[in-house]
Amino acid sequence: MMDLPGWLKGSVVAITNLETRLRVGIWEHERQFQPVRVNLTMSAGGGCIDHRPIVRWIREQWPAAPHTPLLETRLRELADFVFASDPGIVWLDVALSKPQACPQARGVGLRMALSRAEHALWFSPARAPAHLV
Repeated sequence: MMDLPGWLKGSVVAITNLETRLRVGIWEHERQFQPVRVNLTMSAGGGCIDHRPIVRWIREQWPAAPHTPLLETRLRELADFVFASDPGIVWLDVALSKPQACPQARGVGLRMALSRAEHALWFSPARAPAHLV
C-alpha cells in the first residue's frame, strides 16, 4: 500500500465559487466593489474543518478591507486568514477570480497551493496587513 502525504490522510473540504465583493485592481473603476469568486480546498490532516467562520469572513469582513491594486495581495490575505483561523489546517489550495476582468473569459485570476510550513516560511506574520491582525 502506498504511503499518502499527511494532508491527504484526513478530511479535505472544498468551497467552490463563493462570491464576495472586493475593491481590487489597477484601474480606476476597480476602486469600487466588484465580484470576486473564491475557490478553496483545505486539508486538516487527521482532523475536521469548520468552513462556516471562513465563509463568514470572506463574505462579511473581508469586503471592509481597503482597496489594493493587486489580486496577489488578496490571495495572500485569504491564505493568512485561513491558516490563522484554524490551526488544524495543514494544506491549502486557494484561487481568486475576477469575473468581470475579461469579457472573453469567465474570469481572470490567480491560484496558489501551499502547506502551513510553506506559508510560515514564505510569509512572515509580522508583515500581515493590519486589517487581518
